[in-house]
Amino acid sequence: MTDTTEPADAADLAEAADLVVWRRARRQLFVPVDILVLALSVACAAGLPIPEALQYVPFALGLVVFGLPHGALDHLVPARLAGRRPTVATVAPVVGLYLVLGVAVAALWVVSPTVAFVFFIALTWFHWGQGDAFASARRTGERLGWPRAIGFPLLRGALPMVVPLIAFPATYAVVLGATTRAFGGDSPSGTLAPGIRLALGVGMLVLAITVALLDAWERRGTAGGRRAWLGDVAEVALLAYFFSTVPPVLAVGLYFALWHSLRHIVRLSLLDPALSRPLGEGRWGIVLLRFSGQAAPVTGIALLILAGLFFALTPRTSGGPMGLLGIYLVLISALTVPHTVIVAMMDHAQGRRSGRTPAPEHLDASTARDA
Repeated sequence: MTDTTEPADAADLAEAADLVVWRRARRQLFVPVDILVLALSVACAAGLPIPEALQYVPFALGLVVFGLPHGALDHLVPARLAGRRPTVATVAPVVGLYLVLGVAVAALWVVSPTVAFVFFIALTWFHWGQGDAFASARRTGERLGWPRAIGFPLLRGALPMVVPLIAFPATYAVVLGATTRAFGGDSPSGTLAPGIRLALGVGMLVLAITVALLDAWERRGTAGGRRAWLGDVAEVALLAYFFSTVPPVLAVGLYFALWHSLRHIVRLSLLDPALSRPLGEGRWGIVLLRFSGQAAPVTGIALLILAGLFFALTPRTSGGPMGLLGIYLVLISALTVPHTVIVAMMDHAQGRRSGRTPAPEHLDASTARDA
């Protein structure tokens, strides 16, 4: 009679090892970002002026560090999820997906720039919420149960997309104009009425309270559930404070590179067999260098496309940093659609394999405090 428990035990051990890495990443990577976010929020709330030129720095650096490159390994994802080496058969469908969906998004910008902008905001709302939901579930090695699986990403994606609209509606309007003007769209003539902003704020508060209650109910009685719940509530409060006090271009640029992209890079690195030892030892320099090297070729192609867009579209814009940012966001929108499909595929594949898997003491006893 064949023993069928060994593969399951191996899968449980691998899941537990991943959980250890996520907890270490939180302590060594994510918490320092939290501290930076809090410090900047306090400084801006106290009236510290941030020169306009500095507000674009995170987006500029994100062209080559974390931001734009974080999706540059999507073509390797199908093979790595299957535990195989990449082949033409695994890479070609992803390339085709990017070509088809990227061209479709570009066509939407040409036909209806305002609709394309709204679609981009809605998709980013979903995708960033999607990323935070996965990272939060890995705090305790769990699945997100329904309806929390809907409410949690809805809230987390709304924080970087809706809170700046409430707190800085004029800047939101300027960004809208910068992206649509290159395709002949009209710049908005005004900003949101105070009543609409108030309604959005109340809606955000109701959503946050509802998700917190659902989260507390689902995690009741689970190992590390209370700490995980407090951690999620603290992150929501921190991000709400951050996006309501820090100028939107700076805040969203930092979030894109250091919050969303960094979590996705950790997730991708866990699929790379060559990084199992550096990840297990917390050698993040090696992890990030290997990722950057692997992402460099596709990132270079994206930068060439961006250069072509700058050359073709800059004469139609008002120029300056905001005009260039608007064109960059158009490229990001075209890349985000297929990237979101790939991440959804990862969620499906990894969700099937994951459940509640406590980290064994012999793997890393110290991480139990960081659940």
